[in-house]
Amino acid sequence: MPPALDYAATGKPRITRGHAWGILVRTLGYTVTALLCSALVQHVDHAWAFAIRIGLVIGIVTGIGGAIVPLIEYYADNLPERRLGRLVLGSSCVVLPCNPFSIGWPCWM
Repeated sequence: MPPALDYAATGKPRITRGHAWGILVRTLGYTVTALLCSALVQHVDHAWAFAIRIGLVIGIVTGIGGAIVPLIEYYADNLPERRLGRLVLGSSCVVLPCNPFSIGWPCWM
């Protein structure tokens, strides 16, 4: 499912027909894949329950992400410049020390 499918940065969460179809296909695809993998491995108790759980979790996360990301983009696009600097500085103070592979790591040592 491409990220720009029916994309519009709006101030409210929304799921379009294309997103709903993509969520359904992704849920069913991951359910079938988890069922095949559990049949192949044969070390999973209750293979159907495991496959359905995997498919539903991926479908729910896809649906929430597809609905919420345009709201976050809208908020970021309409953020005043002064707050944007604080947001970037605040996020870098949290992310950079936690990620040893980031480019900014030597600056924090």
